[in-house]
Amino acid sequence: MTTAPVPLVLFSGLAADASLFAPQRLAFPQLIVPPWPVPIAGDTLESYCDRLADDLQSHRDPILGGASFGGIIALHVAKRLQPRAVVLIGSVRAPDELPRIARAGRPLKPLVPLIPVSLLQLVTAPLTTRIARRIAPHFAGLARQFYDCDRRVFKWSLARILDWSVAPQLDCPVLQIHGDCDRVMPIRYTHPDTIVAGGGHVLSLTHPAEVNNFLRAAIAKYGG
Repeated sequence: MTTAPVPLVLFSGLAADASLFAPQRLAFPQLIVPPWPVPIAGDTLESYCDRLADDLQSHRDPILGGASFGGIIALHVAKRLQPRAVVLIGSVRAPDELPRIARAGRPLKPLVPLIPVSLLQLVTAPLTTRIARRIAPHFAGLARQFYDCDRRVFKWSLARILDWSVAPQLDCPVLQIHGDCDRVMPIRYTHPDTIVAGGGHVLSLTHPAEVNNFLRAAIAKYGG
């Protein structure tokens, strides 16, 4: 009798879609990348994660994780789902590991609704081309993530990063992979278990082999 693989649930980065994990989907057929629901009025990080967890109740005892902001979401969803382990991909474990600009920018949170996301998406469009991906894969990955995002989810998520103040206390292991050239969440503020040499912020796309090996190791150790 064949044993079903342990569910692997990964949240994508700041308002990004499932294409962020395209290389992982090829390697892990059981991968689930939940879509980002559009926030409702008054949504907090906790209320939003309550709904995400409710939608995932059928996936029992998963390996849960995420990239960038998706890792922060995974930490909070983990309080509700009790996963086997949490995996962070270019993300952080606690608010004091956020980049200095995010911590210093907290008083500017009221200005987030004024960000002209649609205009900025047009400006970044040239960075999403195939040529840009060859010349500057780190920046192209970020640009593609931003270009395809829902502006309502983006603004809400950015505000939640700025007001994130308490990391949840979890009973499961938390594993972290990080690029040493990550300029969005610099490695000097955090303490990853696995460091990817030359890796930027969008590791799942630019360094898929390293990320896949990291996930395989987590599944092998905690998926049994």
